[in-house]
Parts: sequence; C-alpha cells; structure tokens
Amino acid sequence: MTKLALHWKILIGMILGVIIGLIASQFSSGVSIVVDWIKPFGTIFIKLLKLIAVPLVIVSLSKGITDFKDMTALSKIGGRTVIIYLFTTVVAVVLGLFLVNIFAPGSNISPETLAGLSKDATAMMTDKINMKQDLGEKGPLNFIETLIPSNFFGAANNNSNMLQVIFVTMFFSISMLILPNEQVKPVKKLVDAANSAMLKTVDLIMLTAPYAVVALIAALIVETTGGELFIALLSYSAVLLFGMALLIVFYVILIKVYTGKSPRYFLKGILPAQLTALSTSSSMATLPVTMKCVEENLGVEKEISSFVCPVGATINMDATSLMQAIAAIFVCQVMGHNLELADQLTIVLTATLASIGAAAAPSAGIIMLVIVLESVGFPSAKLAVALALIMSVDRPLDMCRTVVNISGDSCVSVLVAKSLGKLR
Repeated sequence: MTKLALHWKILIGMILGVIIGLIASQFSSGVSIVVDWIKPFGTIFIKLLKLIAVPLVIVSLSKGITDFKDMTALSKIGGRTVIIYLFTTVVAVVLGLFLVNIFAPGSNISPETLAGLSKDATAMMTDKINMKQDLGEKGPLNFIETLIPSNFFGAANNNSNMLQVIFVTMFFSISMLILPNEQVKPVKKLVDAANSAMLKTVDLIMLTAPYAVVALIAALIVETTGGELFIALLSYSAVLLFGMALLIVFYVILIKVYTGKSPRYFLKGILPAQLTALSTSSSMATLPVTMKCVEENLGVEKEISSFVCPVGATINMDATSLMQAIAAIFVCQVMGHNLELADQLTIVLTATLASIGAAAAPSAGIIMLVIVLESVGFPSAKLAVALALIMSVDRPLDMCRTVVNISGDSCVSVLVAKSLGKLR
C-alpha cells in the first residue's frame, strides 16, 4: 500500500480543521473546546519551528560557506556564484514586495473580521509607536552597529536578532575557510553532521504538520467570522504563483541575454529536475537530478556544476525569498499591522539573508517566515494565527517553490560557467 504523501496529509488536515471549526462554531461550548483543547497543539508546533530556527540557520549557512575549497576558489568561482545568487534573491524579494503591495491580497478584510482575528490591535499599535520612537533616537549607522553583537549567545537567544546570528556565522565560517583544512577538518565534520541532524529534525517536526494544521485552522475558524480570509488566501496564492512564474521568465531572460541560448534550451534541459522537485519539495533531494541536467542537458562542465549546484541548494532560495516577502506583507495586511518603508526595507534584507540559511527541505520557508515577521516587530501572540493562514495553502505552493529554486540554481550554474568559459 502506497504511503500518503505529506502534502496530501496537510491538505486533508486543512479540510478537517475547517470541518471541526465549522461544527464547533455551532455550539456554545464548541469555541472553548477548540481554543482550550485543540489550539494548543498548533501552538506547540509553532514553538518547535521557532526553537530550531537559530540552529538551523547556523549549521546550514556554515556548511554552505565551508564547502568552498579555499579562499582562491572562493574569490574565483565562489565570488561570482554568491554575487549572482544574492542578485537573484534580492530581485525575488523586491518582486514579491512589489506584487503584494500592488495587488494587496490581504487588505480587503472587514473591520468585524479583523476585530475577531486581532483582539489586541491596540497593543500592537502601541508597540509599533514605541519601536518607532526608539528608532528615532538612534544614529544613522545604528543598523551597522547593532548588526555586530557583543555576545553571540545573547543574540541567539532571540529570533528577532537573526541578522546578528547570520553575521557571526558568516564571520566564523570564513575564518574556518582561511585556516588549513587539517586544522578545521573536525569542525567541518561536526558542521556536516549537525546539518544532517537539523534536516532530520525538520523532517520530524513536519511529520506533525498535518495535525498542527487541523488545530490551527480549527482555531482560526472558531475565532473568525465570515469567509473573507479564505478569499484572501486564494488571492495570496495567486499573487505568489504569478510571482514565481515571473521568476522563471527572469531566469530565461538572463540565459538569453548573457549566453544567447534559447528559452527552449533552458526549460527543456531542466524539466526532469523540475518534475523531481515538484514531487520531493526538497532542493537537496533533487540535487543529483539537477546536477545531471545541468551537465548533460545544459552543457555546464562538472567542475562548475559540482560546486555551484550544491551551494545553491543550500543558500539559493529565490522562491522562498519571494514567498517570505509576499507572506510577511500579506499577514500584516490581514492583521492590520502597518509597515513603514523602513520595515519593508528590513524585510528585503532579512528575507535575503534568511533565505541563505534556509535548509533545502520541505517547508523550510515557513521557519524563515517566523524570522522575517519578528524582524519587523510582528507580535508573537499573533504568530500562530499568521502561520495558520500561510500553512493552510503552503504545501502545494512549497512544491512550486522548489521547482523555482532549482531552476534558479541551474540558471546561475549556466551563467557562472559562461563567465569562466566552461559552457559547452
């Protein structure tokens, strides 16, 4: 008997959550039963995601950097690879912010629905005002100053300090790269083992996702009136899918302009990898197929593909960055959490850097979304509801995101190979 795939389990969980929520809403004691006895399981799931966010970023980012052979390789192949990856990631985040601000999928929520969903809106605005006042008292270089922590463990103690964690991890990993391999070999082995352990931890947590979705969606139904949120979710999904389609077009244009190759050359060449990505929802699981397509179908020499593709599977998550930008603004629109221009710029930077640390595993973007939301002062009390909104439609979208992510890896492989004369 074929085992039911996780994404089908999550979809079934979503349906069950809706049914339970609708039934419970018909009884006077139903709401309290859901809130007191069902919702806590969803809250525990959210806490687990927050629990592993910091170690996941540390080991994934460290592995991506230490996979470089030495500083020479880093400056030659690695430098070009990272720059192009960062460029495409920033493009993805900015594209996401542009689309979500233009279409505003979460802005058509009535005051009544918002009041039922966000009972502490006053406290949210008070926190926002206080944050704005604190920022006004700080100097223009405060961002750079606060980027460097005085205590790493203090920074790692709070997910909102993730930029500091990323800075320390990058600084430490580059230091490892400079040292002789014999001296840091034990540390590299430890990082590799820790990365494997964290990926397995993500797998184990995601096994509980279907049950968490039941709890979160049921609670969302009983605490919310009307069907506006579900219409908004369809709008959110449409905006995200449109953005991912634009990213594929962006890759094709880059290939055409820089290499002169036709769109058919690129899309047909990576199709087997895209189909594999669609079924696995994991860039790392798709990596062998991606490398084979890049080498045999796109004509990239193995010297390039064996480096660019593994690094890309670790640090290049364009569609995840796109999702984080769109999802962050979407939930803020739904919850009435206003964002200033500075907040949206923070999302650009945080989503870009957080995507570097996103593990190449299913639904890793959800974990990174927690970081992005907390970086703009989104109240922790509302994270459960916010992630319930996104997770209810995330699994099918996650499959599509993986397709775009490995397409980005393949595109950058071709561009780097062309720049070094390694493209057949």
